[in-house]
Amino acid sequence: MPSDDALPELPEGVRLERLPPASRRVRYPPPEWAVWLGPDRIGMIEQWRVPSASATFYRATATDPRTGKSIPLESNTDLRERIDKVLAAWHEPERFIHKSSWD
Repeated sequence: MPSDDALPELPEGVRLERLPPASRRVRYPPPEWAVWLGPDRIGMIEQWRVPSASATFYRATATDPRTGKSIPLESNTDLRERIDKVLAAWHEPERFIHKSSWD
């Protein structure tokens, strides 16, 4: 579990901001970060764990710059890769928006 001082090197112009816990009822809430590119909040990353596994996963959600809607992205054990994926989804959201086969 990375602490704020153990975060990976970030692409130029990108910063992570640790968010306060969503609930005070949870004793040790998993960390969440807002991903910023300059003045724009481009997504969020949430850390989570599978109770029976030792790996730490990161769930990413990007923001569509045109609509402001959330774009859910897959989870991964590599935090830097999730940051890169949020950045890619910000620049090319159409690559990450899933369309229903019924449309």
